[in-house]
Amino acid sequence: MRRRVVRRFAVDRFAVLRFAVERFAVLRFAVERLAVLRLAVERLAVLRFAVPRFAVERLAVLRLAVLRFVVRRFAVLRFAVLRLAAARLTVLRFAVLRFAVLRFAVLRFAGLRLAVLRLAVLRFAVLRLAVLRLAERRFAVERFAVDRFAVRRFAVPERDVAAGIAGTAASGEPSSSLELVSGEENGYDCSSLGVS
Repeated sequence: MRRRVVRRFAVDRFAVLRFAVERFAVLRFAVERLAVLRLAVERLAVLRFAVPRFAVERLAVLRLAVLRFVVRRFAVLRFAVLRLAAARLTVLRFAVLRFAVLRFAVLRFAGLRLAVLRLAVLRFAVLRLAVLRLAERRFAVERFAVDRFAVRRFAVPERDVAAGIAGTAASGEPSSSLELVSGEENGYDCSSLGVS
């Protein structure tokens, strides 16, 4: 009887211990399940936080790409503006050089025209001087002819003079008319010689 009581007590004790072990196992399982759930919640929270963070990072990347594109486009536009300014400066410089060449050509043409006019004036002066010289020589020749004619007229022998005086007295004509007639007979034109 005593053995049965001891055995039953041992069985009850073992049952209590087994119940305690099972309870501990249940608690342990509950703790592990709670830990798993907690880990799942934390993981979900991490993933939920990661989505906005990833969105923010993606937005930052896109913003950086946009800024980089804007910087490149601004650099291209700036290079285009500088190139246009250089081209405009080149055009203005070429225009200034062309204007200088045209001005030099105009001044050179004006100088040549002035030289031609001066040469024409000098040539006209030379021709006028030659004409005046020729006129002076012609006047000198005519004056020499008049002087020669006067010498020949007054170099008549005395007998011819006396005969002329006698003939003049006989005819009754004045001596001036005789001289004029003798001049016409000799073929001299007093007006052509410059004598009035």
